[in-house]
Amino acid sequence: MVNNIDKHINSSGLKVGRRQVLGGIGLGAAALVTGFPSIVRAKPATMTVPNSGGALEEAFKVAYFEPFQKKTGIQILGAPYMDTARVKAMVENNAVDVDILNIDATEAAALARLGLLEPIDYGVVDKSNLLPEAAQEFYTLVDVAAYVMAWNTNTFNAETRPKDWTAFFDPEKVEGQRSLWKLAPQTLEVAAMGGGQPRDKLYPIDLDLAFKSLDRIKPDLTWWTSGAQGAQLVIGGEVDVGTVWNGRVYKPKNDGAPVDYTFDHALYVSDAMVVPKGAKNKKEAMELLATMVEAQNQATFSKAIPYGPVNTKAFELLDAKTLATLPNSPENSKTAVFQNFDYWADKGPEVFDRFNAWLLG
Repeated sequence: MVNNIDKHINSSGLKVGRRQVLGGIGLGAAALVTGFPSIVRAKPATMTVPNSGGALEEAFKVAYFEPFQKKTGIQILGAPYMDTARVKAMVENNAVDVDILNIDATEAAALARLGLLEPIDYGVVDKSNLLPEAAQEFYTLVDVAAYVMAWNTNTFNAETRPKDWTAFFDPEKVEGQRSLWKLAPQTLEVAAMGGGQPRDKLYPIDLDLAFKSLDRIKPDLTWWTSGAQGAQLVIGGEVDVGTVWNGRVYKPKNDGAPVDYTFDHALYVSDAMVVPKGAKNKKEAMELLATMVEAQNQATFSKAIPYGPVNTKAFELLDAKTLATLPNSPENSKTAVFQNFDYWADKGPEVFDRFNAWLLG
């Protein structure tokens, strides 16, 4: 089945053709039986779910897509990630050819503001055990990852590394080359905490504090633009300490690479699932989302990739070894803070402008 899925992923023309052919067959059969084809809708044979690919898609397959296919007979086809601009163009041009998609939660919040999403049907999706941040009107979070501090173990150890973001952004207290993600979201949050903004009062972000923090480390700063690059900068020793997403350094650390990281003062970030307005298989999309937030399936997901569940009952199904790897396990969540997705939906454009101006200054 994996080979078939991959074949479809790499051939968007085949996906569209298959959907159109199957739809035509279903409609023709219904017309012969009932004489009223317009009121009969066949269950789709496949659904298309754009996502981030890689290890995340493999975890989605094992934890969610395969159980959903066993339950419904509907095969899930992956597709390349769609950002905000692509979703907006697709909906506004009445050309929606995907069913439900995986997208960064800040982008999901922005799409909701623009009125481009179907509301989540919480009569189908059980939100009774979801984290408070997870069940939004137009999107649902499906995991919890973390933007964390990592360090090269040839330079620092757990005792000598910066103990918090204040130390990270203070080159007089801790010497060394730093790295950050070259994007305003996440980076400005940790920079504000580095300037002294309390994590429980992080929004609205004190931008003056954040940019003062960036000013302090500018001579010692290396930017990264992809998760792989962020991890490699620390692992390869090009920087002594930097920010990464926990999933990017989990395996290298376990494989013996000179890298370690901490969940202390982490910023939680999430994948969300959204249904674009006009999606043809909305009912089945809600059923897939319901499958994705079931406790057992969430636990399976967290065993496959070190991202935490949004269903709190899933923690009861995980052993201590797995819990130690998850950003939002009870042990690791004591000093972390959730990103505020609505803040970025509301303030994103003006904050991006100021961030880009600082980069050019």
